[in-house]
Amino acid sequence: MTVQVFCYPEDAVLTGPGPLCELAAGLGADAIAVAVRYHPARRWFARHGVVRHSSPGITYIRPAEHRYGRLRPLAIAADEEIAALRELREEAARHGLAFHAWTVMLHDDPVVAAHPDLAARTLDGTPTIHALCPSNPDVVEYAAALVADVCEQLGPDLVELESALYAAWDPSYVISLELAPLTGTARALAGQCFCDACARLIAELGHDPAGLRRQALHQDGIGALRAVRAHGVRRVIDAVTTAAHERGATVRPLIFDEPEMAALQGAAPEAFEAADRVGLGCGALTGGALAERFGGLAALAGDRPLLASLNWAPDRTGDRFAADVRTVLEAGASDIALYNLSLVPEGALADLAAAAGAAVPR
Repeated sequence: MTVQVFCYPEDAVLTGPGPLCELAAGLGADAIAVAVRYHPARRWFARHGVVRHSSPGITYIRPAEHRYGRLRPLAIAADEEIAALRELREEAARHGLAFHAWTVMLHDDPVVAAHPDLAARTLDGTPTIHALCPSNPDVVEYAAALVADVCEQLGPDLVELESALYAAWDPSYVISLELAPLTGTARALAGQCFCDACARLIAELGHDPAGLRRQALHQDGIGALRAVRAHGVRRVIDAVTTAAHERGATVRPLIFDEPEMAALQGAAPEAFEAADRVGLGCGALTGGALAERFGGLAALAGDRPLLASLNWAPDRTGDRFAADVRTVLEAGASDIALYNLSLVPEGALADLAAAAGAAVPR
């Protein structure tokens, strides 16, 4: 059983790498999962009363140029944040914390803009501006190179893989203007990509790309489409896991969506066979809704050990947070992640400690 807290390198700048690790350990965490690559966001660091923006595809290491082929990270963090991340990695070991590299992989606006032919598309054929399509071998190569670079520079114990799947319709950092919002299966299918690379992969698997796209437009053929996506994700997970294992790290893909959406992004037991663990994002769901979400996503993870990621919220006070931790443990979680140490207010630290204590009584 491991309890981890998510956080950002900017928090290491604001709090100090040593004090931040001391805080995490004092709350009962065994690991600290730090963003080493991230998506665009405006973040309110409540404990410090400051706002910090992350630019699209922000990378908190200086990429080793020899490591990459056609694609490479383009948005690099400031020197202060890069230095703070490196020191945080050293301080984690001193405080007895495992260090997890939280890596947003295939969502990267600058790389997509530089390589529009590799962009994921929506079902109507429109290219996205934020997501790379994992059906393309260049994208798989890039993902493996990125993980190898992170592992060689930071030596993480584990790489947390966010956005390693096919793009969903609406990640939280893409504003979707919908007066008649898509729902249910239609929403899950709207983000499906049928780019040239997808068409080649679909044909290799014995399906007609145009026919499968027509079926998706009519909300049919979903089983075949799920199998195709799982095969594509498996190629990514196999490649990045090999890169991580060769450098002494383990790998945990993260799933943050409803089960129907996640399955059409390629989440499936066969996709994750090479991975060491799988993480399931449960957000601020509680009670029966929490158990239902965890169970639905767990069915897509196969027999991998499962992490349940739970968000702090103002009404999720200590007792309620602890009860929700017990709910996912009873449902089969073997690890707990608490989101997010960098964002919670000072008064919420006791709630995080209560949640950690419910996972590993001390």
